[in-house]
Amino acid sequence: MVLVVLVAAVAVWQARRPAPAVATVVEPLARGPFVREVTGTGVVEAARERALAFEGGGSVAEVRVVEGVTVEAGEVLARLDVAALERDAEAVRASLASARADRARLEPQQRVDRLELESSVRQAEDALVRAERARDDAAREAQLAQQLFDVGATASVALRAAEEALDAAERALQQARLTASSARSRLTNLDQLAAAQIAASDAQLAQLEINLRNLEARLQDAVLVAPFAGVVTVVSVRSGDRVGTQPVISVVDTDELQVRGRFDENRAVELFVGQSAAIVPDADASVRLAASLDRISPVAQRDGAGAQVSAVLTFDEPPGATVRPGYTVTVRVRVREIADALLVPLEAISGSGEASYVVRVLADDGVGTAEHVPVEVLERNPTVAAVRVGPVAEGTAGAGLRAGDLVAVVDVDAIADGDRVSFAAPDRGGAGLGD
Repeated sequence: MVLVVLVAAVAVWQARRPAPAVATVVEPLARGPFVREVTGTGVVEAARERALAFEGGGSVAEVRVVEGVTVEAGEVLARLDVAALERDAEAVRASLASARADRARLEPQQRVDRLELESSVRQAEDALVRAERARDDAAREAQLAQQLFDVGATASVALRAAEEALDAAERALQQARLTASSARSRLTNLDQLAAAQIAASDAQLAQLEINLRNLEARLQDAVLVAPFAGVVTVVSVRSGDRVGTQPVISVVDTDELQVRGRFDENRAVELFVGQSAAIVPDADASVRLAASLDRISPVAQRDGAGAQVSAVLTFDEPPGATVRPGYTVTVRVRVREIADALLVPLEAISGSGEASYVVRVLADDGVGTAEHVPVEVLERNPTVAAVRVGPVAEGTAGAGLRAGDLVAVVDVDAIADGDRVSFAAPDRGGAGLGD
């Protein structure tokens, strides 16, 4: 009988004994801004970099710079030997001055020639009028002599003299007409000739001016000048070298830098111009330089089995000596930001979609009770998920969670609602939470 009672007591004691606590690890929830980034690789480059070359070949007369020196905009860097070009230019200038003098004399001379021809035309026309009058007078004299001869009032000699005088007057009239016509033709031709002379003179001037401009342009092209202030990075020529049109000096504006980033095609769809970014130099991962996405290439570049999309980012402020052209960097573009969110570790979330939940641990001296709390995940990054908090979340999924709540992050799926748990905080270099 005693044994039966003892067995029953043990059974009652075991039934009333609490179930063993489920061991887990917990983390406190935090509240604050959420950021999700798209990460790519990049190279720092100068926004302005120019490889300079002479427009035409020749012999280098002078090189004024060496690699590494700082130059100002417009500063002379190198020049070609231009002695022959200068002689040609002086010869063309002399020819141009002479042609301009001839052009300046041409129109006054043409006006004088016209005045002389107009005078000749007037004289010829006056002579024509006199010849017509003389012919008319001779015709009347011949007619009168014929009448007198017909009535026997004059001799045949007088008649022949009158007829000869009329013939002479006719010939004189014909000559006067030819002279007047010739004078008028010369005046008309003078206008055409003057126009042709002016056109020829203007054409000669224009050609000489073009030749001079070409020579002066070649003289200018024989001098390399810095297009902007910067640093000389390449000097591949020396005095006395023969050069063609290949680049011989490069200048980089180190004050205006940019980053050319490359992003995987699967993440590039989230990029757009104007997004904020952080530039992290590979040489010092503790540095974060603010930048903005300025341009995105419309064409992807194949890279093995995938593709990369190129983008250009500009620094919000000059980076100074922190980075230099050629540095490799990591580019972190902010593609999503939530100003105020409950930040939940990704490993604390179980389920998916609308059925997602976290296990909140109501702690009591290292042992607590598990409580399943539904959550609506708004956004994720590689470490945490964001759940909206504030007035708009009141009464909605996850509204019961608060910053500082402890949530299980290990074996979440093995913890049932209401289970007793023993917990410890993850070792992050600080004091643990619970046992």
